[in-house]
Amino acid sequence: MPRTSAASSSPARSSAWLNLRAGPLELRLDPRSGFVRRIRWGEREVLRGIYAAVRDHNWDTVAPELRFISRQVTPRAFKLEFECAHRRGDIQFVWRGRLEGSADGTVEYDFDGEAHTTFRKNRIGFCVLHPIRECAGAWARQVRSDGAEREARFPDAIEPQIFGQSPFRDLRSITHRAAPGWLAQVEFAGDVFEMEDQRNWTDASFKTYCTPLLAPFPVTIAAGGRIRQRVVLRLIPDGPGHRPAVRRKRAGAIPTLNLPAAPTGSLPSLGLGVASHGAPLTPAEIAHLRALQLAHLRADVRPGQPAEAAGVARALRQAAQLQVPLELAVHLPARGQVDPRWLLALLRESPVPVARVLALREGEPATSAGTLAWARRHLGELAGRIGAGSDCNFRELNHEHAIGQLGLAGADVIFWSVNPQVHAFDDLSIMETLEAQPATVQSARALAGGRPLVVSPVTLRQRFNPVATGAAATPARGELPAAVDPRQREQFAAAWTLGSIAALAAARVESITYFETTGWRGVMERTRGSPLPKEFPSRPGELFPVYAVLAGLAGFRQVAVADAGEGYVALTLFAPGRSPRAMIGNLQPEAKRVRVRSGSKVRLLRLLPYAVVQWDQDLGQ
Repeated sequence: MPRTSAASSSPARSSAWLNLRAGPLELRLDPRSGFVRRIRWGEREVLRGIYAAVRDHNWDTVAPELRFISRQVTPRAFKLEFECAHRRGDIQFVWRGRLEGSADGTVEYDFDGEAHTTFRKNRIGFCVLHPIRECAGAWARQVRSDGAEREARFPDAIEPQIFGQSPFRDLRSITHRAAPGWLAQVEFAGDVFEMEDQRNWTDASFKTYCTPLLAPFPVTIAAGGRIRQRVVLRLIPDGPGHRPAVRRKRAGAIPTLNLPAAPTGSLPSLGLGVASHGAPLTPAEIAHLRALQLAHLRADVRPGQPAEAAGVARALRQAAQLQVPLELAVHLPARGQVDPRWLLALLRESPVPVARVLALREGEPATSAGTLAWARRHLGELAGRIGAGSDCNFRELNHEHAIGQLGLAGADVIFWSVNPQVHAFDDLSIMETLEAQPATVQSARALAGGRPLVVSPVTLRQRFNPVATGAAATPARGELPAAVDPRQREQFAAAWTLGSIAALAAARVESITYFETTGWRGVMERTRGSPLPKEFPSRPGELFPVYAVLAGLAGFRQVAVADAGEGYVALTLFAPGRSPRAMIGNLQPEAKRVRVRSGSKVRLLRLLPYAVVQWDQDLGQ
């Protein structure tokens, strides 16, 4: 079972950054959390981030409350001191941070914390993130706790994360090339550190963390228990001689997005999931959803529970109303025999075809050979395809394949799920996951043996915690469920979804299932409205901005994704007998100007924060 953090109980919004300089290095600090972001030297990213986390016994993140004690900031150096308090339930942990940047490019971060109550924890301390764009497959040098040096490379294909076998473990330091002629050395103190490949969860980084996962967890930290750690980043000359200057971006330059004039591949088949609230679709909802021209509707069924028959019948009815086939995720019970006759009877009587069955079993991180064989034996005659994969993250698929537990033989398709909030929950971290989604596809293709790849479902929040060591907390009265994010109804979700579609289309997956049909996990609000209008302030029947993204794609079959650079997404859609359609998204929280070139035409656009715009190219709109 994977051991990583689950989403926190509430989403975090980006705050005003504190921009800092340490000699040649530029970095941002989130003043609400102490999270150091995007340490850059010119156009090169040296580190993606440094932050401290408090994880409870279920790997949930306990959010911090930061209070500055002192600030000293100059044009080329800084020294900040602050206090971070983490309080939730029986957890009260407070640490004092000192973050200092020097003119020679050294950045030091100290953590001195104390538990004010006794509680169970899985991890407390620093995490350091190396960026995948600069580091994947690149050279590195590691120094182990015993002083031994080892030459290494960051993983190129996604590391399957077999515990105790990470190529980067028991670390005292990691060194990599930061810029021409320069190395970046990161030193760790106060605990044993090791690295994991966070692309398994679509984080765009390699994370070095403490405490090793082979250590027992959860463990109790008593009131008065102290934790002290330190991380130091240093720039080191890489050999004698001339060292070229680091290239810097020209301030204020307006980027140019070049839209392709011809398709480069097929647009993946796009579908939605049956709404988890269980209510039937109204005529107005059906009309709006039909306009999306969906390729399928996903339904989850547990055939070991005969009471599920009503849910399957409802899903079949909704698929018929939307005039689409069913993607059926079948979750077999962990133990006991299953009588599938009631399910087979419903499927045979339905006019709706089953496009594919995603074979799953409770307690299995990914489809085993036995689970796949059951699905093939009982459902093969009714389903277009039988799939093997994971209902969790790519990590479960990757790990189970590496240890020989993934049932590939006889599978027609390979599938896995995606969500951007396993480790971090702020807007910037979520947008960064778009960089890593194609990496999961590339690594899946290497193990799939030519089988088509299906991503299902894609959600904004994690649907369940696959690594919990105890029961999940019940939401307090008036609190949103853990799987619901109020950003679902915002422009932010639309921009992220367009970026996800572009990333997965460019990587050439066959099919993607996004979100649900209606409700606070869907693309539109229910006709009856939000159950918690204060926390999720939607209007009854409201079409969320993500609906407009899917509507813009409706009817198009081919796509070309532009190399839009950081902060933007751009693609052109094609269909026989139709004008090409351009779709542009701003993935940033600030309004931006951008120049868009399509053939001989150039447009200057001002894109609002997280804006998505579209136009049919020959109409000049």
